[in-house]
Amino acid sequence: MNGRTKLRTIVIGFGKIGAGYADDPLMAKYYPYASHAQVLAQHPDYAWDAVVDLSDDALAVARTKWNIPITCRSIEELPKGFAPDVAVLATPPDSRIGLLEQLPSVRAVLAEKPLGSTLDASRRFLDWCEGKGIIVQVNYWRRADEQFRRFAEGGLEEQVGRPQVIFGLYGGGLLNNGSHIVDLIRMLCGEATSARALPGFPPYPAGPIPGDKNVAFSMLLQQGGTAMVHPLRFEHYRENGIDIWGDRGRLSILVSGLGISRYPVLQNRAMQDQREVASDQPERVASTVGTALYRMYDNLAAALRSGQKLWSPGESALRTAETVQAIIDSSSGGNGTDTHA
Repeated sequence: MNGRTKLRTIVIGFGKIGAGYADDPLMAKYYPYASHAQVLAQHPDYAWDAVVDLSDDALAVARTKWNIPITCRSIEELPKGFAPDVAVLATPPDSRIGLLEQLPSVRAVLAEKPLGSTLDASRRFLDWCEGKGIIVQVNYWRRADEQFRRFAEGGLEEQVGRPQVIFGLYGGGLLNNGSHIVDLIRMLCGEATSARALPGFPPYPAGPIPGDKNVAFSMLLQQGGTAMVHPLRFEHYRENGIDIWGDRGRLSILVSGLGISRYPVLQNRAMQDQREVASDQPERVASTVGTALYRMYDNLAAALRSGQKLWSPGESALRTAETVQAIIDSSSGGNGTDTHA
């Protein structure tokens, strides 16, 4: 820290992403930082002082497992004079402005998605934060991953060239895991000029977010190429990933980023003067997703201390929300027409 004052931090909402994922022994093999608690307990830039949650059991865990000195059921119960610099918001979205109004010292927020229950609510939240001078980082954690950032900064084109078509899979709801896939496509392959639900694939309810549903959809990309994304029923198996077919090869990012493989273009084995993607000859690419959440906090601290650009700012998350809303609107409209994102 070089003598710097730590950033005083409060976590509001202490469920699975707040702390619960730290108790999953399988997850621990691959994700040393699967929850906010695991990062904050070790990160030298943060002084984690407080947890607010409606659950007495969650507060007990904060006290006994994580040694948090201030635990309470509401902001009103915080000690007088407690003035956090950073608020981690793992709460339902529409309560967040009210919570931050009671924490005028906050200078930065790390928020779980979605930013709001509607697109307008997301915009209101970001406008309110901007008016208060609060910077907003949204936990689309893939944007902080070391390997994915290399892909986004030119590594993808070096590996497979310009994307022609992207195939994506997700489950657990469009607002939930589906939005991560939309955001990853935007990060690696560029912005969408339009997005729409695919006709003939009826949406169905899914996921932990009330009212969320699984939707099959397509995205037309500004730089050329198309993304086709389809939901899976997680009761059979789980997958959140994409498969990018570029003009010089193929890159698959599967098992939520744990499995990354490149497939080169070679001479076609069955036809003269033709080439093929060697889909039976994968070249494994190292995965770094286990430390992505920690790096998200690195970036937030650097943004506060030195003005470093946020890797997953609210404005970018709003673009993802706009694309998701376009998909939702076209899925409920029933006419299958394009909806511009």
